[in-house]
Amino acid sequence: MLNKLECIILGHLVRTPMAGYDLHKWLNQEGPFFGYTPQPSQIYRQLTKCLDKGWVNLVIDHRNTGPDAKVYRLTDAGVATFKEWALSPHVPTVRPLDSDFQMRFLLTGILGPEVALKILSTELDYRRDQQRVKAYSDDLDPEDAAIEVDATWHKELVRLGRERSYLLGTTYLTWLELTHARLTEQIADYAATGGGPVTGHV
Repeated sequence: MLNKLECIILGHLVRTPMAGYDLHKWLNQEGPFFGYTPQPSQIYRQLTKCLDKGWVNLVIDHRNTGPDAKVYRLTDAGVATFKEWALSPHVPTVRPLDSDFQMRFLLTGILGPEVALKILSTELDYRRDQQRVKAYSDDLDPEDAAIEVDATWHKELVRLGRERSYLLGTTYLTWLELTHARLTEQIADYAATGGGPVTGHV
């Protein structure tokens, strides 16, 4: 099973070869979208491990504007490892705002809209079920509370928390629904124009 940094490195190198320094610069900017901004030392250690596993090779890029750079490029084994992860089942997290889906959708969607749709469909089904669940229960018994609690205020507090959960969940669910419809339409249009089924390739 790949760790998050391995997923990010393979998912980005499948798009373009990159030096460790450039990968760090990219992650400084894009890392928040993946919920992960590693230190340079972590990136270099992981690149070394990827090299040891045969997922990447490196060439020296002689740069006129600075020191020579080690540029990492995916090997066939690295591409196969990326595809194995990309095509494995997506397991949604309990918290809707966790970055796992965002990372997987953006990095593995490069294989084509059918791959993106499969991931999104799993997320959509999970969030539909989740939205039916009561967000937070009002289980306060003032006589059992360890401190003095205003029961009326507690009910209002729970109501506010439920509203937040409902609105966040509804907004996210709406995006999932719209994106699902959009991807489904794109795949159908592609097939209708004689393009045939969309298959991921790198």
